[in-house]
Amino acid sequence: MNLFKQKSKNNEAFKILNKNLGGSENIISINHCATRLRIVLKDPQLVNLEEIEKLEFHNGVLLKGDVIQLLIPKDIESFNKEYLTSLGISVNRVANLFDVELKPKKGGLKAFINGIGVIVTPIVPFLITLGIVATITNVIKLIDENNPVYEMFAILQNALVLGFSILIPWSIFKMMNGRQAIGISLGIVLCAKDLSSTLLFMQSGNDLFKWTGTDFSFSNLVSGYPWKISFEGQILPLVGIGFMGVYLERLVNKIKWGVIKQLIGIPAVTIITFFVALLVIAPIGMLITYGMNIGVLWATTHQVAKYVFNPIFGLILPWTVVTGFIQIFVVINLQQFAAYNATTMMALFTQLNIAVATSTLAVALIHSKNKELQKTATPSYLIAFASGSTEPALFGFSLRFLYPVIAASIGSAVGAVITTSTGVLAILGTSSLLIFLSVIPQANVPDYANFGITTLSGGGFLWMAVALVATIGTTFLATMLLSRVNYFKSLSKSILEKDFSPILKTD
Repeated sequence: MNLFKQKSKNNEAFKILNKNLGGSENIISINHCATRLRIVLKDPQLVNLEEIEKLEFHNGVLLKGDVIQLLIPKDIESFNKEYLTSLGISVNRVANLFDVELKPKKGGLKAFINGIGVIVTPIVPFLITLGIVATITNVIKLIDENNPVYEMFAILQNALVLGFSILIPWSIFKMMNGRQAIGISLGIVLCAKDLSSTLLFMQSGNDLFKWTGTDFSFSNLVSGYPWKISFEGQILPLVGIGFMGVYLERLVNKIKWGVIKQLIGIPAVTIITFFVALLVIAPIGMLITYGMNIGVLWATTHQVAKYVFNPIFGLILPWTVVTGFIQIFVVINLQQFAAYNATTMMALFTQLNIAVATSTLAVALIHSKNKELQKTATPSYLIAFASGSTEPALFGFSLRFLYPVIAASIGSAVGAVITTSTGVLAILGTSSLLIFLSVIPQANVPDYANFGITTLSGGGFLWMAVALVATIGTTFLATMLLSRVNYFKSLSKSILEKDFSPILKTD
């Protein structure tokens, strides 16, 4: 039994690789697809190709322009993480491992977006569980809402929604190398059952400031200050509190006397953060969360606004994945589901993922004779169709050609128009071809009264199917037409030669 983590067997090989690449300072960025690791270089003349070819961890090397490509025989994701780690990069703090810049440009907004992605990443297995449970709950509800099994799954679903909020501070403490136990304890005390749930308040349909009395305050005065607000479902406020707790812990760690640090300092982190959160951040967070939920709800369901917002949102969705902005909308989607037990954005996310998968499939068919391209494209579009994960397709393939992303934008916008006009609503689940397990048959029922949506006759299943057919058809046609544009023809030719030309395997 191996009790201790062993060093990567490729460590020495990585040192040789970096030396013959001209040093790590000669590397601009590293990206990968399903089979190839691509290293973008500042000066390709510094590369010693003969020495790199002797390394055993690859099956072939190709130098094209300023990019050196390594053919990795198996588990390229793990290999990529190992190599990034050898360069001193903390992979736990990288939002997108498909394309990593060694010296990224500093920017407040970009750093914030990447930070959200890094925080959510460790919780992804938990979110998958939540999506599966929500899907099963929806299926049982459709069969028999009075079934005791449905009640049991509903309880499990609600508990998982609560658990997601609790895990936000934990993830921040983990990312910042703080004491993870403090992060968990903060999440628990800020979502304690004795606090008043903002989710129930938003579900009630009351006006924003009708929170007076003992429900939201320790005072029974009519003008009682809202001091009893739970942070359940308040994702962005929890992020702020988590960082506050981490930096407070770092301050406490400067105490030299160990006994004082353990008896006073460490408990003070939880106590001080708790009271600052309740007295200051909770009311502000309530306004932010309420405003975001109401704003998105209005934009996606208002009888006029939805025909403006949803198609535009569908049009820009592929680019939000590319830029990382999708992380913000993922959080908003989670908050909306936590507040209303359904979401208007799942249908839009599904159109995005299916459109990206379709455009990748179309390009694969256009270049069906290129075997190297097929090795990357085939697993990418299959993953997108089945699981809704579009990063391999976008970063490993489509973004290089550009026109498939444009086609996906057009297709997802068309699908968004159909789901919007027909009143399709869904619960949290998998935004892929499996979305039918999450679709709500009729939105105009008391459980979803907050949305004010009426599903057209035929039901949500029918109209989601129609939307997906339209998305697939439009995206496929747009991809084929754009591929014939002279600019994209010449771009494709250079991409095929540079990134998907055969690599001679080394013995």
